[in-house]
Amino acid sequence: MDEIDYGLLKQMAVTIGDASKISDIPIRKLRYWEDKGYIDSVEEKSNVTRRFDYYAIKKIILMKELIEDGYTVEAASQKVEIRMKRLRIAFDELSRK
Repeated sequence: MDEIDYGLLKQMAVTIGDASKISDIPIRKLRYWEDKGYIDSVEEKSNVTRRFDYYAIKKIILMKELIEDGYTVEAASQKVEIRMKRLRIAFDELSRK
């Protein structure tokens, strides 16, 4: 069985354009979500373009699913943030092994 490199997974980041393609959410909406604090991009030294890591992509996709199920953006963000905290803790524990 192949092992997952959680350290690498945490470092991977894609552009906002790629995040849009992966999630099928328009760039404009992703920028709005970021401006409102629902999602966070990874800080880049150049600050030329927004980049989103694995956690942000996961949150975006989960939020989209909840919104499609009738949640507001704010409620979806709050619900997903709870899940993401659990995911971060699990990844941190697995990366220490």
